[in-house]
This record gives sequence, structure tokens and C-alpha cells, in this order.
Amino acid sequence: MMITCFGKARISGKFRKRDSSSSSPPRNWTSKDDNTEEDGSKIIFFGGKNHSFDLDDLLSSSAQVLGKGAFGTTYKVTMDDMSAVVVKRLKEVVVGRREFEQQMEMIGMMRHENVAELKAYYYSKDDKLAVYSYYTQGSLFQMLHGNRGMYDRVPLDWDARLRIATGAARGLGKIHEGNNGRLIHGNIKSSNIFLDSQGHGCIGDIGLTTIMRSLPQRTCLSSGYHAPEITDTRRSTQSSDVYSFGVVLLELLTGKSPASPAITEAEHSGENMDLASWIRNVVAKDWTGEVFDMEIVSESGGGVEDEMVEMLQIGLACVGVKQQERPHIAQVVKLIQDIRSTE
Repeated sequence: MMITCFGKARISGKFRKRDSSSSSPPRNWTSKDDNTEEDGSKIIFFGGKNHSFDLDDLLSSSAQVLGKGAFGTTYKVTMDDMSAVVVKRLKEVVVGRREFEQQMEMIGMMRHENVAELKAYYYSKDDKLAVYSYYTQGSLFQMLHGNRGMYDRVPLDWDARLRIATGAARGLGKIHEGNNGRLIHGNIKSSNIFLDSQGHGCIGDIGLTTIMRSLPQRTCLSSGYHAPEITDTRRSTQSSDVYSFGVVLLELLTGKSPASPAITEAEHSGENMDLASWIRNVVAKDWTGEVFDMEIVSESGGGVEDEMVEMLQIGLACVGVKQQERPHIAQVVKLIQDIRSTE
């Protein structure tokens, strides 16, 4: 499959069924309800046959590059009826067809309001694809860091950030229930958390870590999201997921990107450090108020400051250096929901 990266593109090339003769039936997405023989070049669609597009629609639709990451390139594909999906073209898949399909089947069956839906997958020698729901509100990373300092920026208020944290925590809790309580996300970060139409956080890119090549050590060190043990083992666990989620909570509170070189102690020691280490350092010196994002510190009343301090304590618990010090995600969900009991 060839998808060009220059503005809008057309999807074409190898991403087709093998039988393209004029006598063959129309090419449609293969539904999970069909008994069609799996030959390696069919798209497997979850959720029955009630879909607003088919394979030909996808192939002929315009594609916009949303981003490139360690797991591949992500595209927004817009159909003629203006509906959209996200297509992720995976690179460096290290498992065979059977294991790939098993993992996709497990993820595709997962249904939860705070987990981004896997709509379909595709496996062939040349291409491995995952098709997800598209969220018009964009990612948490975009909402937190996009247009910083610009006059037209609309900042996220504290209520919005609390809704996002609550939804994302519930989503991660649901993910960890998968595969008989052994499913791991492995790549929790703000660019993989999306906002639904009600402004709640939804976690995407589920379950890809186990089928992809391990992230390079340099990536683990520089991202700011990975637990200390990951830089050595490069093997994710549910505990390391909790650590990464804790970093997201700290990112929500500070408005700082964990991967940003702006995370420094320049005003105190000139030492560069990651976001979690910087916050630990500030809090240890009893300067807690200095960590909060200036976009929300101006809010007053309703116990907002107290709620932010509670969230800070939860985030710091999640980023415990030792794995055994970190709470289980179920505990994290309860703690966040208890911040504001009406939630």
C-alpha cells in the first residue's frame, strides 16, 4: 500500500484482494460474521456488516498524515460522505500472522466508552494495518500543547482536565482486564489519549506493543513516559503502564510535555531532568504550587486547588521509582473518582 505524505493523498497499490478479475464479486470489507476463507489479503472488520464504507471507499479516499511514531504512520482517511477513520500502517511487526490476528481479535472485541474502538485490521506480507475510530476533538497532547502562547489558544480548564483523567483511567482499567487480566498497553502517552464528544479521555493504540519490535533504548530514555525499568528491559508491564499514566496526570497538572527540554531545574541547579523527577524535586522543597500550569492556577473557588493537590499526589504515587510502590490501576481509578465524588 502506498500512501503519500504530501497533503491529501490517495490510498492505492498492494492493499487489495488478490482476485481482481472482472468476474469477481465486489470488493467489500470482510465482516467478522462472514465465513470467507482467510487468505491473508482481506480486511477483517469487527461489529457486523453495518458499515458506512467498504474497501473501495477506503482505497479511493483522501488520506492526511496525522503523525509518525515508533509503531508506524497514522493517517486520517476521509470518505466521500465525510465520515472519517484512522488508519495506522504498522512497521516492524515481529510476530507471524497467527499471533498478529489473535492479538487483533482480542483488541477488536473490547468495547468500552473510554477505549478507542479497533474497527478493522489487515495482514499481508507487505502491509499490516489497524483501523480505528476517529476523534474530532483530537488528542490530549494537541489540547495541552497546541498553540501555546498564541492569542487564539483555548486553554483546558481544570474541570476538563479532571474529566479527561477520569475517562482515561477507566479506559486503562478496562484494558488491563483484557486477556484474563494480563493485557498491557505499553505506550501510554498524551498523544494516545483522545477526547470524545463529551470531553472524556479515551485511550488508543491498544495492545500493539506485544506484536512490535521493542522501542529503542534512546526512545525510552527521551520520551519521559517510560518507567525506569523499561530502559533496561524494554519490556512493558501493567506496572509500567501505571507509571506512564502517572506521567500523563503530571502533564495535565503542569502543562509541560515530558519530552520537552524545558523540563529543567535551571532556576535552582541547572540540572536537566524528566518531568517526574522535576516534580519530585519541587515538591520535596515544599514548592508544590510552582508545578501547576499557569493556565489553571488562576481558577479559584470550589476547592480547585485542593483537587489539583490530590491529583498531584495520585500522579506521584503512580510514578514511584520501584514497581511495588505503584498502585494498581483499579486503585487509581477510585482515587481519581473520589477527587470529586459527584463524578
